[in-house]
Amino acid sequence: MRSEESSRSTRNSSPAIARAPGKIILAGEHFVVLGAPAVAMAINLYSHVQVIPKNGSGVSVTADIPLRFLPGTSRSSTVTDPGELLRPLQLAAEATLKHIASNDGALQVSVECEIPVAAGLGSSASTTVAIISAVARSKGIELSKRKIFELAFVPENFLHGKPSGVDQATCIYGSMIQFSRPSTVKTVRPKKDPVFLVCDTGIHHATRTLVGGVVQKSKKEKKDFQNYLAEVREISTGVARSLRVGDDEDLGTLMYQNHELLRKIGVSHPQLDHLVEAARRAGALGAKLTGAGGGGCVIVLSPSRVARDRIARVLGREGGTPYKISMDTSGVESQPA
Repeated sequence: MRSEESSRSTRNSSPAIARAPGKIILAGEHFVVLGAPAVAMAINLYSHVQVIPKNGSGVSVTADIPLRFLPGTSRSSTVTDPGELLRPLQLAAEATLKHIASNDGALQVSVECEIPVAAGLGSSASTTVAIISAVARSKGIELSKRKIFELAFVPENFLHGKPSGVDQATCIYGSMIQFSRPSTVKTVRPKKDPVFLVCDTGIHHATRTLVGGVVQKSKKEKKDFQNYLAEVREISTGVARSLRVGDDEDLGTLMYQNHELLRKIGVSHPQLDHLVEAARRAGALGAKLTGAGGGGCVIVLSPSRVARDRIARVLGREGGTPYKISMDTSGVESQPA
């Protein structure tokens, strides 16, 4: 396997596959764009990518994504329309080919995604980094994680405006990380594995709109946001510390605090707030929205696996769709097919 520093001459293609995890954000979303650190965890929901050489030229992308994860739909199907959903995926492949200076033949890129779309679990970042890794691998190159991170900003800018980078970094590196802009990644090694639950509201959001709204609000309400930013810095630092020492009660308290702060800046949703309170009443140590907000998912910290099952039943009765998650420790991976 050649490294990315190998010759950049035209190369023949061969089939390749890759996968990348989704993510949850434990602290710091929205404020990471303003300079605060964020803490995130890769989860065991994945995007799978296959790249196959074809005759002709250019890149063709198809995506098999459960349409129940898309607004207004309730069944699974294959998405083949190269619209807003597929264009950033094509950009990811094209940016990779440009980087490795390869233009020999066409590529068929197929995506299967287990991650709910527009739910705060990193579906776009996961598919983007998996495509970049698979396309490079099809050319006989294993890109560094740093280079994958850099290339991922081309399609993510198209989709989300100016992403913070925390989603991409988490999907690339895996495990738990503390991320600060522009590209500082520190591994967070938890003393024990926290027991998490994700609960989907079924309400979908537009990340670009929500992030842009917070940035504009921060400019209009500078004094308030200076206070919020200081609070989030303390929360994120505290979350990382709680994970390292295994203090689940402190971790949970900080998650509730972070959710309340996100509610204050207007990125929550009544159903998110309802599920957070339902989780609290059911005995959860902590709960908060994850990602951009405006719908999407709540993440819940449970005191035990037995309690997680009980909390999941409660949240299901309250209108959410709960499912268990665990930490992914691999990040993005690729290999010849």
